Amino acid sequence: MTIALRPLFASVAAALILSGCGALPSTDPAAKTSAQYGILVSNGKLTEEGELRRDLGLEHSTAKRHAAAYAQWLPLAEQGHAESQFNIGLMLRDGLGVPADSARSLDWTRKAAAANYPDAYLALGVRYANGTGVAKDPLEALRLWRQGAGLGDANSAFYAGQALFFGLDVPRDGPGGLKLLLQAAQADTPSIRAQSILGMIYLTGEDGVARDYAKARQWLTLAAAGEDSQAQHHLGVMYQFGRGGPADLRRAVAWYERAARQGNPAALNNLATFYKNGKNLPKDVKKAREYFERAHEGGNFDATVNLGDMLFMTRGAPADREKAVALYKQAAEAAHAPGQCRYARALRHGEGVAANADESAAWLAKAKAAKLACDTKLPLATFLK
Repeated sequence: MTIALRPLFASVAAALILSGCGALPSTDPAAKTSAQYGILVSNGKLTEEGELRRDLGLEHSTAKRHAAAYAQWLPLAEQGHAESQFNIGLMLRDGLGVPADSARSLDWTRKAAAANYPDAYLALGVRYANGTGVAKDPLEALRLWRQGAGLGDANSAFYAGQALFFGLDVPRDGPGGLKLLLQAAQADTPSIRAQSILGMIYLTGEDGVARDYAKARQWLTLAAAGEDSQAQHHLGVMYQFGRGGPADLRRAVAWYERAARQGNPAALNNLATFYKNGKNLPKDVKKAREYFERAHEGGNFDATVNLGDMLFMTRGAPADREKAVALYKQAAEAAHAPGQCRYARALRHGEGVAANADESAAWLAKAKAAKLACDTKLPLATFLK
C-alpha cells in the first residue's frame, strides 16, 4: 500500500509526505538561541516575542519568502515549540528557504511528535507506511496514526481507520476501523475522505457492515458538499436509481456534473451515456464522445468500451473499427468483462482485427468467468445497432 496525503497545512504550505532519517548535531542549540533571541518559549508556550516570530514567519511563508520564514521559525523550534519544529521539518524536506536535508527533516518531525503535535504523528505514519527514509513498517505507521487520532487529529484517525477496516498491510479489524472512520468523519474539522468512505461502506454493505441507504446518503451528502468527487458521483448514482429514496434524475445529473467538473471519470462516463442516448439530457453525440474520451483517459474502462462502441458505429466521428477494437483489447487486458466480451466477438468475426477463433474463445471464457453473460454469435456490427 502506498499512502499519499492531500496537502495538510500547519504554517508552511507543504504536503505531508516526508523522507530521510538521521539526527541533529549533539550541541545544545536552545542555549545559544536563548542567549541570542531571549526566551521565546516558556513551559511549552510562546512568549509574546515568540508569538511575534511565529506570526512573522507565517506572513513570510504565505508570501513565499521561505528563507525569511525559516529564520523566524528556527529559534522557536530550537527552544521546543512543536509547531515550529514540524514546519522546519517540512522546509528541510522540500528545500524551502534552506538546502534540502531529509535526515534533519525527519529528526525535527520526530521532535514535534515527541511534543505531541498531531500533524507530526500523521506525517511519520506516512513515512513508515511508504518506507520513505525509514524501513517500511505498516504496523508502526498504524501505531503513529492511532497516537495522532488519540490527540483528536481527524486525518490520523482516517488513515488508521482505513488501514484497519480494509486490512491494508495490517491485520483487519472491521469494528475498530469503522470506529476510527466515524471519529474522523465527526470531528470538529472532519475528514471529508472519511465521510466519503463511510458513505460507500453503507452503500455497498461491504465487509460485515449492513447496507444502510439512509446512512449512505447522509455521509455521501456531507462529503459531496465538501467537494469530494467520488461522493458526488455515488450520490448521483443513488438519486439516479432511487436508492434510499425516490429516484430524482435532475439531482442525479446535477451531482454527476459537479463531479465531472473535477474530472471524475465515472461521472464523465455517466453523463456521456445520457448525452449519447438523449435521456435526461439533450442528445449530443459529439459531447458524449468528448466525455467518453475524458473518462477513458482518466482510467474508466466502462468509458473505454463505450468510446470503442461509438468509434465502431460512426457516432460522433467517422468510424474507426481498428481503433475501436484496440480500445476493447485495452479494456479486456485490464480484466474488464464487457471489454473481454467485445474483443472476443471482434476476434470471432474478424471485425477490426484478424479473425482468431482460439483467441476469441479464450477471451470469451474470461468474460464468463467474471459472470458476464456473453454470447459472441452475433457480430459487433449487429450487436451494437
